[in-house]
Amino acid sequence: MQSPLRKLAAVTALLAGFGAQAAYVNAPVAANAYISFGGLDWAWAFPLPAADGLDLSYQGPLGWRLPTAAELAAAPLATDFMFAGANVPLGGADPLTGATFDATNAALNGAAACATPYFSNSYRHCDWQDGNGQTYGPWAGTAGAESFADQLVVRAASNPVPEPASLALVGLALGAAGWMRRRGA
Repeated sequence: MQSPLRKLAAVTALLAGFGAQAAYVNAPVAANAYISFGGLDWAWAFPLPAADGLDLSYQGPLGWRLPTAAELAAAPLATDFMFAGANVPLGGADPLTGATFDATNAALNGAAACATPYFSNSYRHCDWQDGNGQTYGPWAGTAGAESFADQLVVRAASNPVPEPASLALVGLALGAAGWMRRRGA
């Protein structure tokens, strides 16, 4: 027979499980689970519109947020999320998070980036057909379909690509430093 204190602790623990739950993976989004495009990091974060349960409680403080309308106008295509080394292998699951693609379209022909487990406590998959630019247009939604733009999140690029002018300046500075060192020797 359990003591009243133990029963209270068990009931409290059970009720705590019915409250808001965190995403499946509370860790920074793996580098192979998102893409960098147009000065932003883009994650395919949810298989449904964000209002249906996108969780930014852990990722929000790390900079992830919903994109603005202007950012969506220049959003990447679904095919941009396919790249060698992406977290979800074709026909498989991400070994770290369990992320998968619900792939019903031949356009998905390689590994692709899906970050849903970092943003959801209900889903672990991305719906490839939702973002397939050849079927629906780039994240545009169609009559009777979801707004696919609501499935993306962004943050400032973590590894911005240097602009050519910046690289030229660095090269010039290194060349000048080398010339001065040689001249002084």
